[in-house]
Amino acid sequence: MIPITIIEGLIENDVYIYIKNISKEFTGKIVSITPYTAAEDIIVLEDKNDNIIYIPMSEVTVITERR
Repeated sequence: MIPITIIEGLIENDVYIYIKNISKEFTGKIVSITPYTAAEDIIVLEDKNDNIIYIPMSEVTVITERR
C-alpha cells in the first residue's frame, strides 16, 4: 500500500491512478482522502467531466503525477 503522506502531498494535483487487476487508469485531480474504516481510507478523485470517483487506497497499485 502507498503511504498516506505521499497521497496527501498530491491533493489538488492531477494524477493517474492504476488499480489492481484493472487494465485501466483513472485520471483526475485528487480532491481529498476520506476515512472509511480504521484500516482503509478512500481517495476522492474528480475527473475532467467533474465526475467524482471513490477509490479504496488498498486497491491502488501506482499513482503518477501529471505535468
